[in-house]
Amino acid sequence: MKAWRAESFGEAVDVLKLVDAPIPEPRGAQIQVKVSATGVGLPDVLMLRGIYPAVSAPPVTPGQEVVGVISAIGPDADPAIIGQRVMCNTFFAQGAGGFAEYTLSHASSALPVPSNFSDAEGAGFWVAYHTGYVGLVQRGQLQAGETLLVLGGAGSSGSAAIMLGKALGATVIATASNPEKAAFCASLGADHVINYREQPIHRAVREITGGLGANVIYDPVGGSAYESGTKCVAQHGRIVLIGYGSGDWPKVDALHAVLKSYSVVGAFAGARTAEETRAHHAELVALAEAGKIRVPLDKVFDFAHTPQAIDRLAKGEMVGKVVVTI
Repeated sequence: MKAWRAESFGEAVDVLKLVDAPIPEPRGAQIQVKVSATGVGLPDVLMLRGIYPAVSAPPVTPGQEVVGVISAIGPDADPAIIGQRVMCNTFFAQGAGGFAEYTLSHASSALPVPSNFSDAEGAGFWVAYHTGYVGLVQRGQLQAGETLLVLGGAGSSGSAAIMLGKALGATVIATASNPEKAAFCASLGADHVINYREQPIHRAVREITGGLGANVIYDPVGGSAYESGTKCVAQHGRIVLIGYGSGDWPKVDALHAVLKSYSVVGAFAGARTAEETRAHHAELVALAEAGKIRVPLDKVFDFAHTPQAIDRLAKGEMVGKVVVTI
């Protein structure tokens, strides 16, 4: 099969090479998936650069989430699932990434694709929306009528949080870096959008909320964006840590959190049980099939241009989800 692999760390356009590789064989309860589409995410950029915790040394086989058809199973998986169209995460850290004609996953992580979704849309659903569900519902405890601040609203994580927050009944404030991205956030349903290059985030949030601040802050950005969030979180609010798109993890000031009486919580979709994952997915699929959430596609690349797809995200040029079709 054909697969993209990097033998050294660096930028995707410099180090990723298309190679001939053996089709991975599933073991135990693993499944083999014939890939039709793969979502591009920030972890792909970070693992290629050598700064992603799950990938400590080359070779690097990026691609965390895919849509495809189960083509083979390990001896401990149910034969009835062969031929099913599924979305799943991949064994990228073990050499079976999603930017390949075939990949491996665990049978328990293979989930149905919403019936109204294309393969490309499905490839952008798993990571963004499962992370969003864990962050907003399970960890952030977002309630209808509360105010949600989404940092980095134009990215795949941020855009999912905007739509999920609206579906949950929140008033959503999003941040963006330019007018195009601000308009994109508004098109997803954000009630207010802050162009943080024109005005400080915390001042704008205070003005929008009449000084009360945001009840929940969804932070896939980190760095100075997190610091702004701490200045506009409501009393008894929750700041949910998702990632570090800025390149810097948030620096949590425990004393400030105590004096201002807010919580800082982490959210990682991979920390759930299989039962929790399936239950959360069922709720998300119901919202998707009802038209309340969707995957806004930025650009769909063909397989031959995988390095360029990852580079688009690395440069922050995307507005929505970047996907590669195979």
